Amino acid sequence: MFMNCQKYITETKIFSSSSQTDTNCNSVIFVNTGTSNVTIDGFTLTPNQSWNITGNKDEILVKVYSFNFSGTGVNQLTALFKRYIG
Repeated sequence: MFMNCQKYITETKIFSSSSQTDTNCNSVIFVNTGTSNVTIDGFTLTPNQSWNITGNKDEILVKVYSFNFSGTGVNQLTALFKRYIG
């Protein structure tokens, strides 16, 4: 019996200033890897917190997320994307 497996890649982006990012992926995990707070579309992450946004099988999230850093400290947001290929 063969399983119907989807091929995908993971992509990592690291941001150190307020900006925005598109998704176009099945899932994205935002991780505040800095020491200042970061707000993503109204959702605030304190240092070491993460926000996981997942889709169902074969779903693609098409959205642009805006984020802003606040407070003093190191600004660093890591975004991990799961993207289907082929």
